[in-house]
Amino acid sequence: MNHATTASAGPRPATLDEGAEIRAPRKDGSGAKSAALAIAIFIALVGGWQAVASAGIVSPLILAPPSEVVGVLFRLAGDGTLWPNLLATVNETLLGFVLAVVAAVVVGSVFAFSPILRNAVYPYILISQTFPKVAIAPLIVAALGYGLAPKVTLAALLAFFPVLANTIAGLTEVSEDEVNLFRALRASRWQELRYLRIPNALAFIFPALNSAAVLALIGAIVGEFVAAREGVGYAIAQYTVTGEVAATYAMLIALSVFGLVVYGVLSLAERLVRRVK
Repeated sequence: MNHATTASAGPRPATLDEGAEIRAPRKDGSGAKSAALAIAIFIALVGGWQAVASAGIVSPLILAPPSEVVGVLFRLAGDGTLWPNLLATVNETLLGFVLAVVAAVVVGSVFAFSPILRNAVYPYILISQTFPKVAIAPLIVAALGYGLAPKVTLAALLAFFPVLANTIAGLTEVSEDEVNLFRALRASRWQELRYLRIPNALAFIFPALNSAAVLALIGAIVGEFVAAREGVGYAIAQYTVTGEVAATYAMLIALSVFGLVVYGVLSLAERLVRRVK
């Protein structure tokens, strides 16, 4: 009788240990496949670039072959031409980026907790974003001179808004249920900010930092185009005038490497912050 009852009860449910193997994520090698695909795309792009440039399909005054560009890049790095210009641009970009992030987080925090002030001031910030920064760059240079200040200012102006918008969104777009829970537990405003709003805001701010870094770099380059005595933008302008196409591409590659380094650092910082949080 007991045997019949046991049999009719069906299969025994899996225990936690037995089900662990079922729930464990499978390693499908997607990371290796993505890396292989990225390498294949890079080889295809460089190979196509070399083929088009060597065949003369595009004028050599517009497109230099990658083999020549790499040679010029090593030459510029070896004779000391690359590093002072790259260092100047990196310095301008990082200063503008840090200034923009600090200002945006502070202003965004104030706006998040003062809807009246946000509704009064935020439209003017939106209007300021419609001004093309390239058009006002000469005015900024005329006001601040030909030194470091105008390039940092342009970098900060371009990088400011994405971080500001995401900071406001991250601090305000929180779950109403979570807010009610914190208030039911009589949490202070600081505790609500520290344990609820700031962790929520980080998920908004970090994606904006990558965009802000790119925009800061663009702002620095624009400033160097308008008025500078050094920097990658200044060097590109000089090489364009003299028709040194390969050197122009070499400087662009150096900028790309710098951009990848910044992206990697920001990604690492995001992982570390999420782990600590």
